[in-house]
Amino acid sequence: MKPVLSPELIRLGQQTGGRDQAIELVGQMLVSGDYVRPAYVASMKARELTMSTYVGNGIAIPHGTFEDKTLILATGIAVAQFPNGVNWDGTNLAYLIVGIAAIRDEHIGVLANLARVLEDEAVSKALWTTTSSAHVYETLGRPWQEPPHPAPSPQGEGEKD
Repeated sequence: MKPVLSPELIRLGQQTGGRDQAIELVGQMLVSGDYVRPAYVASMKARELTMSTYVGNGIAIPHGTFEDKTLILATGIAVAQFPNGVNWDGTNLAYLIVGIAAIRDEHIGVLANLARVLEDEAVSKALWTTTSSAHVYETLGRPWQEPPHPAPSPQGEGEKD
C-alpha cells in the first residue's frame, strides 16, 4: 500500500505564473508518484473552473472531478509551497497547494484530516513559510495515522469529581 504522503511529494520555495501552473505542478507530482494517470491533471484544472478549491488560511486543495475518479490509481497528496503566493481565484492568495487524489470514498477522510490540521491559521502559516520539507511532512503526515484512543478514566463511571 502506498503512503498518502511521501517526502518526494513535497516541494518548497516554488514560483509560478498562476493557478493553472500551480495545479500542473502538483498534478504532475501525483503522476510521477504513480498516484494518478496523466489525464487527471486536466481534470484538476476543470474542477477549478466549476468551483474554487481555495479553503482559506492561504491553502488551496485542487483535485479532479467526480467523473474522472477512474484516473486515480492510489490515494495520495502532493504539496507545493509558493512563498510569494498564487492568485487563486481573483480574490485569494494561496501559499500552500495540496493536490489531492483519493480512490473510493477515501477523499472524505483525506479532506477531513487536512481540514483538521489546516484550520489552525498558525499551523497553516508555518507550513507556507517553512524552509523544512520535513516539517511539512511531519505536520501533514500526522493525520493519516490513527489517533490514540483515550485511556480509560481512573474513576469509576458512577463516581463524581
